[in-house]
This record gives sequence, C-alpha cells and structure tokens, in this order.
Amino acid sequence: MSKLDDANRLLDAGQFSKARELFSALIVDVESAPLIKGRARLGEVRALIGLGNFEEAIDLIERIFEDKKQQVQPNLRPYFFHERARIADFQGNRHDAIAYYREELLHLSSSMPHYFRRLAENYIRQGTIFLEIGERENCEIYLRLARDYADRVTSEKAYADMLTLKARCLEEDGELSKALNLLCEARDLYITDGLFYESATADKRIADVRCRMERG
Repeated sequence: MSKLDDANRLLDAGQFSKARELFSALIVDVESAPLIKGRARLGEVRALIGLGNFEEAIDLIERIFEDKKQQVQPNLRPYFFHERARIADFQGNRHDAIAYYREELLHLSSSMPHYFRRLAENYIRQGTIFLEIGERENCEIYLRLARDYADRVTSEKAYADMLTLKARCLEEDGELSKALNLLCEARDLYITDGLFYESATADKRIADVRCRMERG
C-alpha cells in the first residue's frame, strides 16, 4: 500500500503529474492486487482532473463503466460518479454535475467504507453548486444534510469543506468576520490533513474576504 499512499499524498499536495506517474506504475504492475489497481485508476482520474485533462479523464471513466470484466470493484463505482460530477462542474455543466452526484448517491451503500464521509462530501458538493447558481434555498438544504454527517472524527476534510461552504454563505450575507473565522479554521484543518492544494485555495478566499473587509 505504500506506493499507493505515496501517490495519494502527492495528489493531496497538488503534485498531479508526479501522482499520475505513480498511479500509472501501479496499474501496469502485474503484482498489484485488483483493489490496488482499482484505487490507482481512481487516483489517475483525480490526477487528470487536477491537470485539467478533462476529456482524458472522462474517457477513462467511461471505459471503466463499460468494462464487462468488472476490473474495478463495485464499491469504487460511486467514487467514479463523484469524479465525473466534478468534471461536469469544472466544465460549467452544473445540472449535469448534480445528476452525477445523485447517481453517486444511488450507488452508495451503508455497508461501504467511509459511508458517512461519502454522504457528507456529496451533499457539500451539491450545496456548493446550488450556491453558485443562485439557488440558496437548495444550498441550505444540502448544507443541513452535510452537517448530519460531517465532523472531525469522520473526516477532517469533509468538515473543512462544510466550514468553507458555510463561510461562503456568510460572505453572501455580508457577515464577513464570521466567514473569515470559518475559512481560517478550514484552512488550518486542510494543512493538518496534508491537503495543501485545498489550503492554498482557502488562503486565496481568506485574502479576498480580508480585502472586502478593508474596503468596508
């Protein structure tokens, strides 16, 4: 598992090219167990998304879904729907993204590992999209759902993501001081968890909020 862990750490740090190289090596390694290969495929998709190679990532996901030999375990299928939703979101296809996130929910089962974390991350993603397309009421619904499953014990990342979404709502309401406090807390959690790409994104948002506060 160490090579897979190393690749995932590179992914979390935003070193997408290096991560992809490690994931690719695991996929072609004949000694890699099927579960390792499946997770490496997922990592490769995430690395491609990080690099902005969306079409290549889509092609890989579609080939995985069409694979009659089921070389990727069914337990991993929701993760691939999650990544397909992220791509749609990045490409500006917000309603398609929501459809893929809901497809992910259909494939999730309470017997799967990290079930509560998966629910929280899904609800946060949907809530974020609704916020960005101006559907605040739906955003609040998904934020409340996320709160039921996101805590620091289940996943510090999911909890930080929830704080970020709540902060963005507070920004929209003009409550900048409260938003800033939540963003700083989220940023610190990302750093603690080794999620340096997310922490850098949080830092940018913190800087934007501080600029707004200075302008009054």
